[in-house]
Amino acid sequence: MSFILTTQANQALETYAKLLLEWNGIHSLSGARDLQSVYKNIQDSLYPLEFLGEVLRNKTKLFDVGSGNGFPAVALGIALGIEVVLCEPNAKKAAFLQNLKSQLGLKNFMILRQRVEEVKLDKKPDLITSRATFSVEDFLKKTKSIIGRESLILLYKGSLVENEIPQGLEYERFQKDFRNYLVIKGEAIC
Repeated sequence: MSFILTTQANQALETYAKLLLEWNGIHSLSGARDLQSVYKNIQDSLYPLEFLGEVLRNKTKLFDVGSGNGFPAVALGIALGIEVVLCEPNAKKAAFLQNLKSQLGLKNFMILRQRVEEVKLDKKPDLITSRATFSVEDFLKKTKSIIGRESLILLYKGSLVENEIPQGLEYERFQKDFRNYLVIKGEAIC
């Protein structure tokens, strides 16, 4: 079963793509140099809705580590319409995310300009995402304080992901082209 985006979500994603391209021309936020490349990154961000759609629909709070230019959390947050926390220590990238939040009226989004190791949360998120930040082992160490038993961790990794998975870690892996989507349940870590 395929996930269907609302008209409003499609419009927001289109505006996001244009804003990213505009900022990218000045600030070099991503390697995407044209709309087609940005749309490809948005599709990559949304692809887990194809195999985890029902599970993700039931999530209420997404926490993204190393949000940078917004992939994957901005697209997922827009599609799911849930609370989103974007954690990005880089001032330039955090400024882009803040501008994006303002331009798109994303009231359910919050930007934290700090390192994930410094984050203190009242309530642990039930969905944690990251794309191309740390090795799996380092990611799990750095995010230990925000992972709860109910958390689902969704990591967007490259083709060499097998080399970074700690021995004995329970996970599921989905693949599309050179992208590996690693799914780890919080209960397997806590």
